Amino acid sequence: MAAEEATGVTGGDAEDADEEFAELYERLARPFDVISTVAALLGLTPIATSQFVGSATARSPEAARLIATMPATVRALATSVQSRNERCVGELRGPVLWSATMSARASSFGDEGLFVCATPSRAYDVEENQVLVAALHSIARGARDASNHMKAPVADLLLDLTRQAGSEASRWLDHPTIADIPRQRAGARAIRRTRSGKHRRTYEPALAMLARAADPVTAAEVAPWRDQRTRAQHHVLIGVVRRLEREGRQLPPFRVERGSLFAGPVQYHHARWLGDRDTVSGITIGRLLVDVPTRLHDPDRVRAEAELAARGGGRPTRAILQESDIDAAIDQAIELARIRTKVTS
Repeated sequence: MAAEEATGVTGGDAEDADEEFAELYERLARPFDVISTVAALLGLTPIATSQFVGSATARSPEAARLIATMPATVRALATSVQSRNERCVGELRGPVLWSATMSARASSFGDEGLFVCATPSRAYDVEENQVLVAALHSIARGARDASNHMKAPVADLLLDLTRQAGSEASRWLDHPTIADIPRQRAGARAIRRTRSGKHRRTYEPALAMLARAADPVTAAEVAPWRDQRTRAQHHVLIGVVRRLEREGRQLPPFRVERGSLFAGPVQYHHARWLGDRDTVSGITIGRLLVDVPTRLHDPDRVRAEAELAARGGGRPTRAILQESDIDAAIDQAIELARIRTKVTS
């Protein structure tokens, strides 16, 4: 029997592993912080995760569509009419503000040809354009995150495409019509009014980009970043969740706290999170710590159990080398919970 067959917890074939990861990703409590959540799933550092997420945001189809439609968008921007006070000499450009006019004449030696008028002007700082600016800024910010912490120039096609998208977004942000609009997050009211307003077709690409920025990576985009041991851990994690729910224990969605995933009594902590070597890593079910072997293709159960117990911090442990071990782990965790209940009651 091959070593891979002996362990039996490598996550199955690629299609099964992707389906399991898609289920795990769907079980995440939403909304969630993308950087911390993806880092907890993959064991990547926040810096590496922000680079990955930033690149995915800036290279997304929604980003490409928004940038491609910008030439037409800037010619059809929503505007409002605002009045500003203007000193006019010998002419009237709007309604006369007599109080301001008399004050201006008093400081101008009584010039009777001087008027202060409320001059109408076109204003671009409206909610629809705030949405547009926020969408463009999300592309520029994603490209910046993808390029941050690069110690030397990197020749990479994807990174070049990311930087190009960020440069295009920044160029449009400097367009005279929207350059003075603050770069800030678009509020729910602005998004709602833009979606239902008469200019909604013009701003639809910006709305789609904001939706993508709020949920920038899909399970299919995250899955290829997992190494084989991480895939095996996710396989065990989903196996634990499915078995518990088959027994009638409905688990809540996974949430992220301190670099770990939590769902009721189940916790998953990736060993590489922030280079952490002190926190107990693996999957805990109540008090029981379970994990796949450090050497994934090593069928030596004694060695796997000893290594897991050494980093278990004195808690009960069980190494998972084959599918039947997951069922045994569930039974052991339930028994440990019963014993604890009896002791405390």
